[in-house]
Amino acid sequence: MSLKAFVKTQILKLNFNKNRKKNSFDENHSELYKLNAEAEKDFNNSYYFSGHSLNGQNIIFRLGERGQANSETWFAYSDLNGANYICAHQDAEKDQTMIAVSCIEPGKRWKIQYSGGITPGTKTPQNIWRNPKGIRVIPTVFEGEFTASMPIFDFSTHMDSKGFVSAIAHEKWSKKFFEQFSQNNQVYYEQQGRLKGVLNLSGKKTEIDMFSFRNHSFGKRDWNSMDRHIRLCALTENDQLLSINMIGNTFIKELQSGYIAYKDKTNCLDSCTSMKTIGIDGNIPNKFDIMAKFVDGRKTVIRCEKQSVFEFLVDNGNYTIFEGIARFDINGTKAYGIIEFGYNADSSRWLR
Repeated sequence: MSLKAFVKTQILKLNFNKNRKKNSFDENHSELYKLNAEAEKDFNNSYYFSGHSLNGQNIIFRLGERGQANSETWFAYSDLNGANYICAHQDAEKDQTMIAVSCIEPGKRWKIQYSGGITPGTKTPQNIWRNPKGIRVIPTVFEGEFTASMPIFDFSTHMDSKGFVSAIAHEKWSKKFFEQFSQNNQVYYEQQGRLKGVLNLSGKKTEIDMFSFRNHSFGKRDWNSMDRHIRLCALTENDQLLSINMIGNTFIKELQSGYIAYKDKTNCLDSCTSMKTIGIDGNIPNKFDIMAKFVDGRKTVIRCEKQSVFEFLVDNGNYTIFEGIARFDINGTKAYGIIEFGYNADSSRWLR
């Protein structure tokens, strides 16, 4: 490390630790957060839940509330026979309630409801109501509850600072850089648990009882400022949760973060394989490996194999998110969960 990079790193560590002590995670405030009625469209309040079972059954929900704009709504389901279904709509007017979430007990229990049409496949048909010919829409209702099995992990206050500090230290500092950084600050946290409920597909009811994880984020989110990202969440057979995130945007080339959690213990990510070497063609590879090092020195090989991929468009198509159902091998331990790849519509921004 050069002297200049070392000095920048020390400055960032001091400021990061100082701010973390000053701004501790407020669980009740975060869990009960609501968007201000006057919030601009770039402000986001996003709830994500997914459930996964060893027998191949998977379910995904996301409600991305937007200030002064339509909400982003996701629903996807893989049944026991390997059939895939996706929501017929991916946005909703403010007075529509295709997805409703409510906190029953902060940090512990959430209620999730979905009521809307779904279609067979992994991609929502375009202009479905203008040209519905040949498209099968299935009336669908889900009502269930998420119950936490681990404490919340907040990326601002619980994450080790090393990855964040390293990413910022290697950027060119300027007044504009820090303005962009401060303007795009948001709260983001995750939690493992169990999802139970009933899924009703046009009268056919299916009991849902799956290992689950959720995330909640709020603050400013401009999808078009993002170049690309990779998110990986894996649940192991022995109840560990592995989470890895890699993000590149207009002001940071690549920021890595993540952790392994088991019960009330967490081991934060030090570094991992760069996303510059994974999926640089705008798709999720069928198979790929990630080499990860954690702050306690542990090294982990994560072998990823995609099963199916659901496509979600945000910001009028400026950014596409591929939500992949996946199987994993983590140093010999089997796991299952999500591999999520996001790409800006401008492919020249995928590698910088």
